[in-house]
Amino acid sequence: MRFPTALLLCFLLVAAVDVRAQRTPDPVRFPGLTHAEDQRMRFASELLALCLEASGEPLRLQPVQAMNQQRGREAALRGEIDVTLLPNTARETGALRPVKLPLRRGLLGVRLLVARPETAEALMHVETSGELIRGFRMGYDRAWLDAWTFEAMGFAIVYGNNYSGLFDMLRADRFDYLSRGVNELPAELAEPRLAGRGLVVVPGIALYYPLDDYFWVSPRRPELHAAIERGFLRVLEDGRYAALFNRHYGRAMREARLGERSVLHLPGYPVPPGTPLEHFDVLQPEVSRARLVPPTPPATPAEAAGG
Repeated sequence: MRFPTALLLCFLLVAAVDVRAQRTPDPVRFPGLTHAEDQRMRFASELLALCLEASGEPLRLQPVQAMNQQRGREAALRGEIDVTLLPNTARETGALRPVKLPLRRGLLGVRLLVARPETAEALMHVETSGELIRGFRMGYDRAWLDAWTFEAMGFAIVYGNNYSGLFDMLRADRFDYLSRGVNELPAELAEPRLAGRGLVVVPGIALYYPLDDYFWVSPRRPELHAAIERGFLRVLEDGRYAALFNRHYGRAMREARLGERSVLHLPGYPVPPGTPLEHFDVLQPEVSRARLVPPTPPATPAEAAGG
């Protein structure tokens, strides 16, 4: 007996869908948490899992050993992991492909200052980014890949060799402040090894510059880039991203009271070509209420010469 062509095609389509549904999901290796009190990767891990689920492809998140940014970049280039997290300003990324959607709507670039109590009083009276650059030393992890941006802007930087050690260096007066993302601070303030002992958040001011992380995909998995981008756009549209963002960062943004702070925009912060600034929109609800402080105007030739 011969099957009608339409019926045969329908049968084949159903069979193909059934095979795809039964296919074992491909693992997507992504660096996990460093240690129990370091919660910085939790949002990124949950977001990537959502993007993979929404991509329409049989993919599943496989957390692997935690890595700093430099190690993550190198491991992704070698194909030892499939996706890593790097800032949108990262350089020397080789063949890694960024999914150009900021993970936190630019929240990583909304910065509060952490300092010793005796230094916080001076910092809270800073009125321009130029005063901050000229008058205070900033601590920075040597492994953070955007350090060059602050060197280029003239910041006095004191480097540390690991994340948790920076807080001990600050307590020991090795530098004057740490700049921490609004998304990072709650967990850090709750942990005595980090900001939860002997340090305070400087009141009254905040920094802003267009910084956030992208998912960067290994050149060994070219098909994965499109899948993550497709899934990311879908969760942005269907509300799952907003729910995840609010669950992780809604309280932190409320407690930061950004509308009551002077927001210092950093002049000269490098924005890579193709940066989708329309997605760096985290401050939009706050801007109308915040007292924005304009960038320090460049010195005239006479002023620069001391005339």
